[in-house]
Amino acid sequence: MPAQVVEAIILQEEPYGESDLLVEFFSRFQGRLKGMAKGAKKSKKRFVHCFEPLNRVRLWLFEKPNYSLVRIDQGEVIESFSEIRRHLRKWGLALYCVEMIPSLFAVADPHPEVFELLKQALGRLAEKKPEQEIFEILRLRLLRAAGYGLHLDGCTGCGKKVEELREPVFSFTGGGLYCPACLQGESGQCLSRGTVETLRRMMTMAVPQVFRIRFTREVAEEIEPLMHTFTEQMLGKTLKAARYLKQMQEPYG
Repeated sequence: MPAQVVEAIILQEEPYGESDLLVEFFSRFQGRLKGMAKGAKKSKKRFVHCFEPLNRVRLWLFEKPNYSLVRIDQGEVIESFSEIRRHLRKWGLALYCVEMIPSLFAVADPHPEVFELLKQALGRLAEKKPEQEIFEILRLRLLRAAGYGLHLDGCTGCGKKVEELREPVFSFTGGGLYCPACLQGESGQCLSRGTVETLRRMMTMAVPQVFRIRFTREVAEEIEPLMHTFTEQMLGKTLKAARYLKQMQEPYG
């Protein structure tokens, strides 16, 4: 069987034995895959700097029937997003979103739109674009692609349209907006109309146009805690990158 040549973004790597690497990556047309790169730790030609997390790469793969790992015979870096690596906060934000992917998408489950989203977001982080907007858009769209979108069209309880909600409250239990009557004393986060409209645009605008969205201070202050809590609830855990960002005392994740 001839080698498949795929475009992918590296999620993580780990040593396997003395000279091999176990590599997890997200490919454009095959989704999340895991592969073994034989001799990668010692190779000076076939895998030069290829498997660093976030790298966009071209990989030569061989698949075996009924075998969970693909064999990676060669790789080359297309784009390293080096600007992200020079800034600790950008690095942490990017790793946070990359770390979300294994919890959201099964192995060999194709999501070409997720690959393009990730590629576009990393490119904009590397171009010194506003960091919070890129981060929040990316993690919201990753959740939405996995089936965990926010319900923002109106009250999830009674169906009242969002335009009719005087004081919309987001319920983390219900995953959407509620009017005070339907919330029935349950805790939630109050959102301004501006935040609701911004979140709706974040979920529905096309890529790459969605990355043109900019937050007002009020919107930024409401979206960050909402997305932090909702993401952890959907994933069922705190990500390592979230703890890293907290140690940096950054107001994200």
